[in-house]
Amino acid sequence: MPLKQEFNPAAIVRHLPYVVLVDVFQDPLQFRYRLLGTKITELAGRNVTGKWLDEELYGDRTDDMLWMFRSCASSKRPVAVREQVQFVDKSWVNVDVVAFPLSDADGNITVILSAVDLTHVNAKLPLSGTGFILNWQTT
Repeated sequence: MPLKQEFNPAAIVRHLPYVVLVDVFQDPLQFRYRLLGTKITELAGRNVTGKWLDEELYGDRTDDMLWMFRSCASSKRPVAVREQVQFVDKSWVNVDVVAFPLSDADGNITVILSAVDLTHVNAKLPLSGTGFILNWQTT
């Protein structure tokens, strides 16, 4: 698992508009948006940088929004999902999302690096309001 200080944003400049950095806090497990790329902010219709990922932001969809981050933080492994999300005053959007854990020197997850991409129209899609894990590992 890479260390947080090993992540160099300059290495992925052209992808930064689609990147999300989430701070991870333990005991209890909580998440806060550190950075949202400009394309994600534009798509969502709001900038939630510095906000906690909680019921204030997501209401009854909070557990759905937190599932990927909880899974990534607890397994200390990347997670990839395809899901349908609904942003403020918009119809459902199909997205692929990947989350990578970044740790401190002691192996504690401190940040999750995530990226969002709009799903190709011909891709197999989940039902509205659902998601599934993408199997992107090779054998």
